[in-house]
Amino acid sequence: VYEEFKRYALEDAAAGYTYGMECLYRYFSYGLESHFRRGPFEDFQVLVLEDYKRNNLYGLEKFWALLHYRKDKRPLKISDELNEILAHYSTLEDFHNSNQRAVNPMPALGAQ
Repeated sequence: VYEEFKRYALEDAAAGYTYGMECLYRYFSYGLESHFRRGPFEDFQVLVLEDYKRNNLYGLEKFWALLHYRKDKRPLKISDELNEILAHYSTLEDFHNSNQRAVNPMPALGAQ
């Protein structure tokens, strides 16, 4: 089910829509908090970085929220590049006050 959901979200993004990716990011953020799985977590990181490079903070905000609010505080393996980006955000308000905004709705995001 996860792979199919991810595929639909990526197709949605490739067509210029953001709703599918927003749903996928919410799934990652809330779903991984209650039932952590390494594969989807790694996908989350890859997609967040691609999205961030397209000037969209939504996925990064959801990733930050997962790390900040999850009850299991065991360390997770996070890419160095993502850690560097996250260092600029310490509250949810930091995302809302950022100059970086969604300019281009993720064309070809996650194309594999």
